[in-house]
Amino acid sequence: MAKRTLSLVMIVIGAALLVIAVLLPSFLVPKLRVIPLDTKSSTVTNIENGYLLDSGLLAKNEPAADRKDDPRCKDAGADKPEGDAEADKPEGDAEADKPAEMPLHCFIGETPLVSNRHVRIQEPADKKVATMEVGTVVLRDDREEPKNLVNATVDRITLDRSTAFPVVDPVSTIELNAPKAGGGEDTADIPAFTREGIQYQFPFGTTKKSFPYFDATALQTFPIDFVGEEKQDGTTVYKFTMEVEPVNLYESQKAHFTQNGRKMTEADKSSLASLRLKFPASKWGLEGDEEIEMDRYYTNVRTVRVEPNTGMIVNGTEHIFQFYARDEEEAKDIALGAGREKEKQERNRTALDFVAQWSDETKANQLEKAKESSKKMTMAGSIAPWILGIIGLLLVIFGIRMHRKS
Repeated sequence: MAKRTLSLVMIVIGAALLVIAVLLPSFLVPKLRVIPLDTKSSTVTNIENGYLLDSGLLAKNEPAADRKDDPRCKDAGADKPEGDAEADKPEGDAEADKPAEMPLHCFIGETPLVSNRHVRIQEPADKKVATMEVGTVVLRDDREEPKNLVNATVDRITLDRSTAFPVVDPVSTIELNAPKAGGGEDTADIPAFTREGIQYQFPFGTTKKSFPYFDATALQTFPIDFVGEEKQDGTTVYKFTMEVEPVNLYESQKAHFTQNGRKMTEADKSSLASLRLKFPASKWGLEGDEEIEMDRYYTNVRTVRVEPNTGMIVNGTEHIFQFYARDEEEAKDIALGAGREKEKQERNRTALDFVAQWSDETKANQLEKAKESSKKMTMAGSIAPWILGIIGLLLVIFGIRMHRKS
């Protein structure tokens, strides 16, 4: 009697394990393939020399450190014999007492730069959605805080936890911060809007295809294309690249500030001020003295590596280039044509030129997180079902045999 009872118990347990093995991938894995509500991450780039227009030095008409020996960046009369410069000034002439206006070239110096990004989850966050708050700063490594800030953004985006795509509600916001020439910071908020495209997370089970990608600087969506597989510390990752062609940052930001008939605030106007500058032609490195107005344009060549099972980005590189141009045609020449090499040599229009490559420590940390998450999904989706299925089948077989013998 005891054997018959034991055999029935084995059959029941074995059958239950078989059912669990079949249903486990369908019920447990989807619960794992969502953006965790405890998501936190920090990414840091290598410190790399780039080129930066120093607005503080521009306001004071003082050349950058590596431009002080440039003949174009010396005050008029600086090379004259002592006493001659003073003798040539008309007495009481205030204008004559001012140092000569130097070209923009003099304020664009080689600067060690680094970028930091911090991601955390904020409200709203529930079973279906998660809101990522992403703070990104670009800092110069040759100055102490707070004088080291180049620019900063705080990006808030609410995502579908399963697809990693933004929800359709207008809940995305971006806070812009940049240092003022006289001290302090200019801060402006991009009003709530609806964005399209992935950004900080690729979909779970990333496939080998192009995805729409939202660029938070351009405030536009561009395709990011799959270009091949690679190995990162022995793990297969997918490589994606995209190129942002010149975007007029003044017009792009203004369009967002004034969406739906909204009137710009003083903070908005202050934020836009550095994106449209008007100087004499000579200050832009051009011939003549007429006043020329230029807008700041932005391009970026972005490359990311993605662990496909989790959709986590495990390596990132961006070549950020911001510069001034009179119109779109000139912008394309400076960014993509013969003007790019000329600008590298002369640096008359550059606002920021910087290659931001994730540090080795950041890459290792992100890959480790992706591997741990991937292991959990693999265990729940294939290994655990197989183990439970085999154990369940064996229990059913032994239970049936024992039942027959009893």
